[in-house]
Amino acid sequence: MKIFNISIITMLILLIVSCGNNSDIPVRLPVELPITYEWVDNNGNNTVSFEGQTVRLKQAAEISLLMGSQEADFTTLDEMFNLGEGFSDPSLNYSNSAKKVANKTASYSINSVDIVNLFNSWIVEFTSDVVPAMIAGTVATPGNAGVLADGTNLRELNAKGMELDQLFTKGLIGALCGDQIINGYLSEIKIADDIDNVRGDNGGYTTMEHHWDEAYGYLYGLQTNPSLFDVTNTNGDVLLFKYYAKADFFDIQDSIFNSFKLGREAISLDANNGGTTLYSDVKMNEVDKIKKHISHIVGQKAFDYINGAAQHLESGGARNGSFFHGLSEGVGFVVSLQFTYNDGKPYFSYSQVNSMLETLSSENGLWDVTIEELNQMALEIQTAFSL
Repeated sequence: MKIFNISIITMLILLIVSCGNNSDIPVRLPVELPITYEWVDNNGNNTVSFEGQTVRLKQAAEISLLMGSQEADFTTLDEMFNLGEGFSDPSLNYSNSAKKVANKTASYSINSVDIVNLFNSWIVEFTSDVVPAMIAGTVATPGNAGVLADGTNLRELNAKGMELDQLFTKGLIGALCGDQIINGYLSEIKIADDIDNVRGDNGGYTTMEHHWDEAYGYLYGLQTNPSLFDVTNTNGDVLLFKYYAKADFFDIQDSIFNSFKLGREAISLDANNGGTTLYSDVKMNEVDKIKKHISHIVGQKAFDYINGAAQHLESGGARNGSFFHGLSEGVGFVVSLQFTYNDGKPYFSYSQVNSMLETLSSENGLWDVTIEELNQMALEIQTAFSL
């Protein structure tokens, strides 16, 4: 009996010692929120990289500016959008950067070809119809492209009363930034547990870390200090960050930034543990927050502009330059609605968005759209997003 007891005690001691010496088993620790969006490998080298996103945001800004200028011509805009060439800064050209906007526009949508064609149709219409009317100083009227005064500004309208640069720019907020973040880099095809997250012998970023950073870049890529964010300085960003930085979204600005940091920290902890999935749940929890908050920005602005136009008409306001400018912004955000996220699907499908666009562009477009149509559209958006 004594021998049996001694044997049990000896086995327990050996088991305890064995477990205590097994340093290969990683232990999950609390994930601490980093102060800045910065990570280094064991050699002290930066592992954060999203240069390509910064390039595309700069390209989009220059294209959008030219889309409102009478100096625009089809060849230049076509080359900039589709080929990534012709930018004032040669480093942005595809021949130097290997980046362009068109091939990343709606690239995760099954309707990508039709959506890119829509953007191209705006380039064609602007350069063939609107620019000549701008040069001639033609006053915009129902069915005729031209310009209308809006204070000290001139609004350049197509025959439907739409400012095409606003459709183009606000459409890219969803079709470029939203699609790449929501449907691309923060989706399972880019950050699922089977994506490489093993730190190489020479350090550097893992594939999963890089994908996460690329999502981050589509929002913060033009920040002067990209490891932080400054809502007082958009630094030329005309897409998602421009609206993220507005006071309307003060309550979610820190939340989005913190989710990006916390998710990246979780990925990096797993990478440093040899590619474990200990912190995968943290990563995916933050993904859900980011997608929903970014979707909220798009939905809120679509509602604001559509509802604002309805209220303007209800109060007896004229269909003037200010009206067409604001409603054109709304039309652009309507295009972006199909790139939002609502528990695995967009708040508005491609077909629903097209139905809304048909209402806004039928007959003489914004010259004809009724208060009732605008109110109904605003209500649908408000209800969908619980605004």
